[in-house]
Amino acid sequence: MASGLVGDGLAISCHKLVEDGARTMILLAPGLFRLDVRPVEDTLQVMTRSLHAEEARWRTEQAPVAGYGKKAQDTPEPYRLEFSFYLELEPCAIIARILLNSTVDKDRGLTHLVAQAVAREVSAGGGAVAGAPRRVASAPCP
Repeated sequence: MASGLVGDGLAISCHKLVEDGARTMILLAPGLFRLDVRPVEDTLQVMTRSLHAEEARWRTEQAPVAGYGKKAQDTPEPYRLEFSFYLELEPCAIIARILLNSTVDKDRGLTHLVAQAVAREVSAGGGAVAGAPRRVASAPCP
């Protein structure tokens, strides 16, 4: 599902039940990026792909979950991953903040995935460390 946001942004969301070992597209931002995931036992493979001719930068945020190394049934909270997509264009760069959550039903061999992205234009060059901004620039693109 996609919807426009106040200030010319775009929100994209999706949820799916995925069988263990199956790869599926969870988010698609046409012309920007595609996000695929594949649950395998107690891991979640995340594949990112830029769909633009210009080089995009991806950055994972600090992991909010401290239960790594445990089985899915032993973790106190669902898996959560946050990252950003940054595309330097002139006159406006594009940043997308992406959130991915998953819960596992081992008895049925299913993983429930929920993904959301918010993409906005920002002033070009407004990035932080390594060119991948941690927060959207406060000034919108002219």
